[in-house]
Amino acid sequence: MNEHEIPEELKQKLDKFEVDVPNIPFKKSLSQRIANWLYAPAKNPADLISKHWTPIRIALFPIMILLCSLPLMFF
Repeated sequence: MNEHEIPEELKQKLDKFEVDVPNIPFKKSLSQRIANWLYAPAKNPADLISKHWTPIRIALFPIMILLCSLPLMFF
């Protein structure tokens, strides 16, 4: 239904109401964006670590540490 299809009786009833629409800015100011960035909750780094330690992962953990530390041994 478009504007031209609205019956006159309904138009008259709708015209009785007055609605105040506040001005809501769509773009935030630079200071608001910086504040939102600074005060955003920090992510928990422990969530990145898997909490399911299987026996194979436990067995491979020392080998992974050794492989990761090899480049440091040559400096």
